[in-house]
Amino acid sequence: NNKEAGTMSFSTAAAAARTLRTGARAALVNETTVLSSLVGQYQPPPQKSQGSSSTQTRSMTVLSKQSAEEYKKLNFTERANRTGRPVSPHLTIYSFPIGALTSIMNRVTGCILSFGAAGLGAVELVGGSGSALDLMSTIGSQGGIVTAGAKFAVAFPVVYHYVGGVRHLMWDRMPDYLTNEDVDRASYALAGSSLLLSLGLVVV
Repeated sequence: NNKEAGTMSFSTAAAAARTLRTGARAALVNETTVLSSLVGQYQPPPQKSQGSSSTQTRSMTVLSKQSAEEYKKLNFTERANRTGRPVSPHLTIYSFPIGALTSIMNRVTGCILSFGAAGLGAVELVGGSGSALDLMSTIGSQGGIVTAGAKFAVAFPVVYHYVGGVRHLMWDRMPDYLTNEDVDRASYALAGSSLLLSLGLVVV
């Protein structure tokens, strides 16, 4: 009985193995068929000539006249102009505080001094040694009004920029004075003292 049972178990296992091999062979055939079908459907891209560009081209979108008019109506700037509400208010509607004006003037005087020094240096380089001194002597000999205007044009940027620098140094050392009221007072003092000192240098 045991021998017969062992023979039957071996036969059952062999049959199962044959069934598995048959299923695997069928699956392999199906996969091969699918791959062959895909390969048959594949079409390689056309070969580009040597002179053709590598970038892809596409048709350009052309707006009709009606579409262009509609686009203009959707333009934000045109809508703002039509309603009287600009995108951003212009600088002329703002009332600048004295602190902002004196700060801007400090930068303007710095640029004036830079261009003035560069101009005198260029005169000296082009005209030779003593050319800048001769130029200033010529300006000084043109009469009182021209001389006073030239002296003020040089004195005010120097004095204002220097006093403005002192003001900023004081603010760096005493930041407690950086309040709205103190900044306004310091700004008025800067403008007034620079004007008086510049006029004094003109008279000297």
